[in-house]
Amino acid sequence: SQQESVCLRISPCFGRSLGISPCRTQFFTEESFTLYCGADERIMTNSHSDTCSQKSHECVLQLVREYQSGTYWCQSNFGERGEAVNITVTAGSVILGSPVHPVPEGSPVTLRCLTSHKSSNQLGVVTPINQSCTFSRDGRLIGVGLTGEMSFAAVNRSHEGLYTCTFSGVESPGSWLAVRGELCLYTQRHRITLPSPQHNSSSNSTH
Repeated sequence: SQQESVCLRISPCFGRSLGISPCRTQFFTEESFTLYCGADERIMTNSHSDTCSQKSHECVLQLVREYQSGTYWCQSNFGERGEAVNITVTAGSVILGSPVHPVPEGSPVTLRCLTSHKSSNQLGVVTPINQSCTFSRDGRLIGVGLTGEMSFAAVNRSHEGLYTCTFSGVESPGSWLAVRGELCLYTQRHRITLPSPQHNSSSNSTH
């Protein structure tokens, strides 16, 4: 299966934030993912899941269910709250891969339509849909990705919105793409970066 990247815990726009692995905000039921905060923080959520909330700075949610959808964030021992991340768990067959954290103006962004299929051990394997998919923002069609992707060479505030992708008539849940301005760009240049696996896939570009 294709290896997925780990989200940095240093958000380019908000500094301290929630780390997620795999690096996305949409998951299929029965998937597993890891959330992590700093050593002096704990994971908080408004979801109905008590797996992680207020217990630790890192935890693994295994074989997740839809009720575990909700907002998750890191909170320090002094009550300081980090950037919140909205996580969606769906029983559907299509999800959208998009940035977890707000992105700086001028950054390239790629949206990916993903699906899940059973492996030989009956566990779900999430893979890109390398076929034609449509992409929408705020309920309006914005384009077609012939290989299941849509790329923006340099995003600006006009790209903000709620995005979905559709494959074979099935639409993914929505994910909000947030774009930040010059202050965010300054922070981006000075942030700590860590290596992560790279995707070697082609994409269709739109501006």
